[in-house]
Amino acid sequence: MQPKDGIPLVWAEALLEGLPDAVVATGHDERIVFANALAAELFGYRRADLLGMSTQLLWPERLRERYTRNMRHYFEHEHPLRFSEEVYGLRRDGTEFVGEMSWGVVRTDDALLLLAIGRDITDRRATEARLQALAAMSERALSGADPAQLAADAEELLRATLPLDAVVVRLPGDRQEPLAGALLRLPFSVGGELGLTPQRVLNDEEMTLVHAVGNILATAIGRLRDEEQMRHDALHDPLTGLANRTLLHDRLDHAVAQAERGMGDTCVLFVDLDDFKHVNDDHGHQVGDELLATLGGRLIGAVRPADTVARMGGDEFVVVCENIDLPSALALADRLEVAIAEPIRAGGAEHRLSASIGLALGHGSAGDVLLRNADAAVYRAKAAGGARVKVFGG
Repeated sequence: MQPKDGIPLVWAEALLEGLPDAVVATGHDERIVFANALAAELFGYRRADLLGMSTQLLWPERLRERYTRNMRHYFEHEHPLRFSEEVYGLRRDGTEFVGEMSWGVVRTDDALLLLAIGRDITDRRATEARLQALAAMSERALSGADPAQLAADAEELLRATLPLDAVVVRLPGDRQEPLAGALLRLPFSVGGELGLTPQRVLNDEEMTLVHAVGNILATAIGRLRDEEQMRHDALHDPLTGLANRTLLHDRLDHAVAQAERGMGDTCVLFVDLDDFKHVNDDHGHQVGDELLATLGGRLIGAVRPADTVARMGGDEFVVVCENIDLPSALALADRLEVAIAEPIRAGGAEHRLSASIGLALGHGSAGDVLLRNADAAVYRAKAAGGARVKVFGG
């Protein structure tokens, strides 16, 4: 096909040289006839070396057949310029880049030329990929993903997108030490840390990514702590930190189930402070609350590690014990009496307390039955003058 009248080639070259993108013009013989300075810089050649070179050498080998077929089709049909969002180029050093490009056939007064006008978008694609990965990670954090899995995802993301020799995420509570010799350490939560060994100084965009990853991890850890606190608050007395009624009944049911499987008797000790109303009346509820909070810690210290201490409300406490006999239960009740009798300072004064304790023991009784029996026994202890232990049925 003979070219028709077109613009003078010298005019075209002057025009293309001033474009802000790389420009390569190829003749019908599939060799380069023009390349502007940006094209030479992009592909890593001198401009003189590009002229006369086969255009196929600017394409990755895996794509040359397809790109060559497209080029010939464009020449055959004088295909106008068309935009492509993703094309791949090959630099002189063998590295590839991804670009966006407009290419098609244009007519000059000398020849038909395949004109390719494009730019390297490798960095932009990498930035988009990082942002997408961050968005996905953030979504997983907000939906309740395990922080340990997020930490693994964070390490993978940072390794894949940043020039790092090593990276480690230490979550709060982890016993492992941060990366030995880490050049960059970024705390992201109390006890949490990112340890990085970059191959070079990270630029502002790369550091933004690091900080974003840290913020996501901090969000996930904060969410987990909030959930744990909510679960704790739902099952514990806010004043003493002891188990509340809900947790008490759960532990009591578990103890009874263990007893039914032959794991020993279950014991319930009902602890009712003697004349505690006078403390509130004489010294105020603030002092009373201080005494109760201190007493809660003492009760925990007096029982066995596996026993449950709960606050029923007011000045009443309950202790649930699994796999225990009567002598051991009585010894435990005596330890509780001793712990309660120790003086406590609150509100600028020393206070001495005592308690009536009701004890119920069994292995075939339901939890609520044991609790009622222990409550009945404590009334007997109160009626006998307080500051003593009474066993239900004894």
